[in-house]
Amino acid sequence: MRRNVARGVVLAAVLAAAAAEAREIKSVKFDVLPSSAVALKYEPVRVDWVLGKVRVDGNVTNKGPDDYEWVEVVYTALDRNGHILGSDIWHVVPFDLPSGHSGKVDGDLIDTKGRIPAVIEVEISGDLPE
Repeated sequence: MRRNVARGVVLAAVLAAAAAEAREIKSVKFDVLPSSAVALKYEPVRVDWVLGKVRVDGNVTNKGPDDYEWVEVVYTALDRNGHILGSDIWHVVPFDLPSGHSGKVDGDLIDTKGRIPAVIEVEISGDLPE
């Protein structure tokens, strides 16, 4: 029991430190790549620097007539010379986006080797229901 309480206290301390260190990065440019899911549009909301990593929040909107399932976004962080610093894939919540609906992409951290990226490439994909 004491171990679980101690682990909870340590986890809370780490999360509080991460939140305290988070700062918004306004210099990052977004490059949304062409996708087969052309009706899915991405809008960046916020980019944060957290404990030497990048956290990206954004929205995806289905602007087309078809419904999409299992919508995901691949983020690739690049330096100013176009070298890849890190990449990660996130799912849009909710996973399914009917026509006219939006979902959020927020969460995980991209490990960028301790470097702030100049560009974040965004690639969106989603499946059409069968």
